[in-house]
Amino acid sequence: MNPALASRTHGDEQDVLSATLRQIRGSAASLADWSAQPLTKHGKQRVVRYDLRARGAPGSDVFSLQWVGKFYEDDRAARRVAAVLRQLAGGDGGAGERGVEVPRVLAYDASRRLLLLTYETGESVVSAIAHHRGPVVPAIGRALAALHGTPVTLDAITSPADVLADLRPRVVDLCARFPGHAGVLRSALTRLEHDAPAARAVPSFVHGDCGTANLLWRPGCLVVLDFDRCTRGDPAADLGYLLTQLRRVTVRKPGKLPELASVRSAILDEYRRWSSPDPGLGRRVAWYEQATLVSKIHVLAFDRTRHPEADARRQRQVEAIELLRCLANARDSDRSS
Repeated sequence: MNPALASRTHGDEQDVLSATLRQIRGSAASLADWSAQPLTKHGKQRVVRYDLRARGAPGSDVFSLQWVGKFYEDDRAARRVAAVLRQLAGGDGGAGERGVEVPRVLAYDASRRLLLLTYETGESVVSAIAHHRGPVVPAIGRALAALHGTPVTLDAITSPADVLADLRPRVVDLCARFPGHAGVLRSALTRLEHDAPAARAVPSFVHGDCGTANLLWRPGCLVVLDFDRCTRGDPAADLGYLLTQLRRVTVRKPGKLPELASVRSAILDEYRRWSSPDPGLGRRVAWYEQATLVSKIHVLAFDRTRHPEADARRQRQVEAIELLRCLANARDSDRSS
């Protein structure tokens, strides 16, 4: 454990919260009370929600605020995320004006590596698709087109070659864990290697972890959270990742969402409507869907940090096998086409 992180105290956090409050609300503002609630059980960073009660001036009425605090082990990672969020929030005609919102940066305390953000509320995007259907699905495509079209300065680049380099050892692991599916797994990797798209000549901003857990719905607006894995690359990667996560929902909870093909079509149609012409988008999205599917099967089979209980582990193994069947179906479909 990093010694600087281990020595953090309640007083440290209160000092940062008080200073940020004064910066936002004026020098007379004061913190009356606060509490912190954990927001995530996994991930590299400790993430909490701060519930604050504060006064704008001595003797004034108490008001409430909610902030998010992310504690980073790496100062550069924290500064990188803060810079990206500021760019996304600050562009004229950018993402915020086209149906997508992101957390705003309130402050960054470098000594504690604590990034303070606005706490964003909304309905789970899966629940919103299930309940509202009509407006939500196309709004997702429109919002992601806006996000990918926002100019963001970022050094990191992720290419299809990087994706394949990550997948190869995962396939080896999975073949050992599921020997009866080894042929399907090797065939999937061979297809991915053969069909890999070229690296983008001009990489776009990409979220990098565009799953359902990081998306919230407000009427007419998609809220996008957690930019820790953001990079530059092919926007199809985010679309493929999201569609694979929606596929997982249909495996776990049949009937909860509309038919996946219609959801896929609606998202991609709206994305194309709001982005520059890209004739090869559908093919690349399909490639990233398959790559993400293999990666997610590996996570289900081997990651025991999430839901380590025996029943939960068994359920994850069941889901992994169901997704392996999806891979097999894709192989059979390719053979018959």
